[in-house]
Amino acid sequence: MLDIYSEVMPQAPYVIAAYGIIWVALLGYVGLVFSRLKRIEKEISVVEAAVKRREKSGS
Repeated sequence: MLDIYSEVMPQAPYVIAAYGIIWVALLGYVGLVFSRLKRIEKEISVVEAAVKRREKSGS
């Protein structure tokens, strides 16, 4: 058992760092997607308001 730990443990910091980098990248990507989603929702509401105004003035 000690032989296994002596071979695995030196690489543990690299594995932990890799998982940390992956989590940071994933959270950054999710944040980016949410910010773009908010921007698109605002644009859609502007377009909906313009369509409603146009329908009112056209009737």
